[in-house]
Amino acid sequence: MNRRHRPALLAGAVWLLGCVLLVPALQAASLPSFAATFKIMRGSLRLGTTDISLTVEGNGDYRYESHTWPSSWISWLVKEDLRELSRGIMDHAGIRPLFYRYHRSGRRTTRTAELTFDWRTSTVVNDVDDSRWEMTIPAGTLDKLSTQLGMMRELQNGATDKIFAVADGGKLKQYAFQVIGTETVELPAGRFETVKLNRVGDSKEKLTYIWCAPELHYLPVRIWQRKEDQSEYVSELESFSESLRLAK
Repeated sequence: MNRRHRPALLAGAVWLLGCVLLVPALQAASLPSFAATFKIMRGSLRLGTTDISLTVEGNGDYRYESHTWPSSWISWLVKEDLRELSRGIMDHAGIRPLFYRYHRSGRRTTRTAELTFDWRTSTVVNDVDDSRWEMTIPAGTLDKLSTQLGMMRELQNGATDKIFAVADGGKLKQYAFQVIGTETVELPAGRFETVKLNRVGDSKEKLTYIWCAPELHYLPVRIWQRKEDQSEYVSELESFSESLRLAK
């Protein structure tokens, strides 16, 4: 393995669960509190593990967390630990994040970013390392992590294609996804009927596919990406709390 690529392996894989979607307006779709675990692979090599958990209170307050860390066999090479947190309100009107925190620590670098949303003024304050600035945002703007919840709710509402936006790195970024079909997938967590999405606008060198399971409130149970350097990463569901499964 080329030494200069080692620290980038997990970082590229971590991106998989954070580059999903943002939804500007949602209807009555709801999500339960849940927890889930994913394995992150590059080919036959396991790079790491991601745990996610969502807590939803009766008043609509939510807390969504993600923790990704390297597998033990490569931890001496890639000592990157990534934690993300999104807090806000999730109700019939949509998802309104109030605070987002990104913290990546490792052998080479440590990076912390915090976003504080003010919906009265339609602004978000970005605190990234030693820099601080304010950005105007449109209604419906989400952070990188809550976009995953936005995708799940939007699919529950029957959406088949959407243009999404996300406050990321002090910029308002846009992503477009579309449903391209259905597929049965075999995962460590079981066999699932899924809807398959792709990210519109990716270059020929960079592709992203996402498989979401309707029976699990459209949780993205598998995410595959090929990057510009032709490296391929996949995230697959290993376990989940039964609260996520829709009653039949």
